Formats: sequence, structure tokens, C-alpha cells
Amino acid sequence: MALEEEYRRILSEHGKETTNLGVVFRKAQNRIQEPALLRKLVVDLIGSENWSSIGGDLNGDAYEGLLQKSASDVKSGAAARD
Repeated sequence: MALEEEYRRILSEHGKETTNLGVVFRKAQNRIQEPALLRKLVVDLIGSENWSSIGGDLNGDAYEGLLQKSASDVKSGAAARD
């Protein structure tokens, strides 16, 4: 449960940023219901990546990836409906 609380706190804090990061994380929600899946995502997948060796325009690449995902979700009908 501590990981889930920390994850929510991080999402909230990133959403308050005045940079592009804040735009990306604004209104972000944790939709992962299983603590084991959250641990796998955060610790095993994200935590194992060597972020300093990626190079390039990480913000731009991440933004493009989010746009592509959003476009594919809309085309497939998987986009969230408010």
C-alpha cells in the first residue's frame, strides 16, 4: 500500500509542475488495481531502465509517444470518455 500512496503522490506533484511535465501529468490517475502489477511496472520495468543513457530529446519523444497512443486509442474506441 505504501507504493500505491507514493505513486499517487508523485503523479500529483508532477501535475503541479509548470513545465511540459506538468501538462502531461495533470489530472493523472492511478488505474492499476493490483499492487503486484503496480510494483512490476514501477520497480521492474521503469526502475530497471537506465534513464541517463537514453540521450536525445526525452521530453519530445515521450510527448510524441503519448500523442500516438492517444490517436490509436481514439481510432480503436479505447479512449476514456468523461
